[in-house]
Amino acid sequence: MLFQIFCLLALIGTIESCTNRNVTVVGTVACGNHKQQNVRIELLSPDDSLNKTVSDHEGNFHIYGEECEHFGIEPYLRITHNCDGGVNNKRCIITDDFPIPKEFIDKKYDMGIVSLNIARSNHKKTCTSL
Repeated sequence: MLFQIFCLLALIGTIESCTNRNVTVVGTVACGNHKQQNVRIELLSPDDSLNKTVSDHEGNFHIYGEECEHFGIEPYLRITHNCDGGVNNKRCIITDDFPIPKEFIDKKYDMGIVSLNIARSNHKKTCTSL
């Protein structure tokens, strides 16, 4: 009986333990030759929203998120914008996903200039008619 209780406690301890992992992502969003302000930036993992922000008046963003996971995290950025082929089109809402390389977990990932002209992973575009 004592052995069974010990095994149960060990199992609960294993289930409850996880590793807190984080990522910081910085960059500048641009459409054509113009930096974009107020672009929505979300830091996500497959099952959680880690953080969200918007780009500043010069298109810069800085976002940090952390998560406690047993098997590591697989974060990605989702950027929601109106850049349609290099031109701002207010009738369209476009989302693109950007995977974050595993080597940047627990570090800072500098994306540099993120050109919204180019469709990325999980590209979705919804436009309204006039």
